[in-house]
Amino acid sequence: MSKKVCDFCLSEAKGLFASMEHLQDNHYICKKCRRIIQSYGLPVKYDIFQRLVTAQEHMRGTIMGVFLENNNADDCMAKYFPLPSVLLHEGEHCISAIEATLNVDQEAIPEEEAVKTVNEIRRQTIHNIADASGSNGINVKGTLYETEAALYFVSDHIINCHRLGYIERNSDDNDHIVVRTPKKTYTYLVEHADLFFMRERFFQKVRAVKHNKQQSLIYIRNDNEYRITPGVYQIPKSLKPGRYQVTPLNDAGLHIKDSLGRVRDYYANEESIDLTAGGTLECTGEYELKWIGQKRSQD
Repeated sequence: MSKKVCDFCLSEAKGLFASMEHLQDNHYICKKCRRIIQSYGLPVKYDIFQRLVTAQEHMRGTIMGVFLENNNADDCMAKYFPLPSVLLHEGEHCISAIEATLNVDQEAIPEEEAVKTVNEIRRQTIHNIADASGSNGINVKGTLYETEAALYFVSDHIINCHRLGYIERNSDDNDHIVVRTPKKTYTYLVEHADLFFMRERFFQKVRAVKHNKQQSLIYIRNDNEYRITPGVYQIPKSLKPGRYQVTPLNDAGLHIKDSLGRVRDYYANEESIDLTAGGTLECTGEYELKWIGQKRSQD
């Protein structure tokens, strides 16, 4: 008799009291994966984000890619990125809407009430109030809305608006989303920051497929300067290994996978990226790359 296997983590039922639950969608799930999915507040069913939160980190990109090979991009956009409860600017899609808390200096909070919806946000309605300067800050609760244009923090009295390139995406901290500009830092307390970034990455992939930009395309200026568009670039087949200075033209996502399968994301604060032989560079935006030397030596 064949053993039952969890369709999420692929583990087998073992031990006298081990059991697999048979879901209504005809998939099996183990107790561990059920607990993980419920901890994220997701329905217990076999779907893309349930598979991502229970998967090993280095497998998530592959899972997204295979899913999009077997599902229509327009259907994915409609199902997984529906309209939020607030109005957006024309042409924007809501990638994530998540409750967040920002700790600020009390005297920095405006007395007047802020606008209530994203589509009302204009330059004159933005406050961009950063982290408290000391330990006596006050917590302000609001909602973070991420679209392909910006990250918005909407609360009763504060509106913050950030470029996506200033979001720190390489942290192991799942309790905070940090925006670090050259002059200020904004630390938002959230639940499940990792799911926030999974949604962002999946959106970028869906949009790349939807716009028929699956083919890798490199514009070569000279031996050391390139412009890359959405696609997956093999190292050294497409780009030579080494350090690259990056200039975002459309900062919609640049993901570096090394030869061991470890994935990290580029963000605008970084001076350069390292590309190693045997790895890949996955681009969902548009960037200029300038080769500036061999890989930085490790200390």
